[in-house]
Amino acid sequence: MGQWVVTVAGIAILSVLCDVILPEGQTRKYVKTVFGVVVTLVIVQPVVGLFSGNDWSFVTDGGDNLQQQYIESVNDRQNNNAAESVKLLLKYKDISVSKITVSNPNRTVTVQVEETYSKQYEDIVNVVVNSYFPDYEIIAIWK
Repeated sequence: MGQWVVTVAGIAILSVLCDVILPEGQTRKYVKTVFGVVVTLVIVQPVVGLFSGNDWSFVTDGGDNLQQQYIESVNDRQNNNAAESVKLLLKYKDISVSKITVSNPNRTVTVQVEETYSKQYEDIVNVVVNSYFPDYEIIAIWK
């Protein structure tokens, strides 16, 4: 209900702003008509939903889900960029990496190293990965 009130208020404020900004003429008449129809639809929308039993909602309550998807998308992009940075830094240290996988729910980083295992390489991989993914478990898979 609160989201519906905010939507009605937002559309009303937007229509008033457009009314103030637009010059006199045919365009202003059409814009006022369109905003009138939109405001009417948004105001009547809950009543239609009550009588029809269907969800004719122009305002969805899925905002939290959409926000969560966006946050996950940003986190995935950040992790992919960090993984590419780790890969480049290890390449600079003469350690070839074929694949880096970051798992957020498990908080693990899997590094597939194309070098033969040595303690020196393991130390370098751990230091580099920890600098980009602190508090993540590192799983190194050696050639």
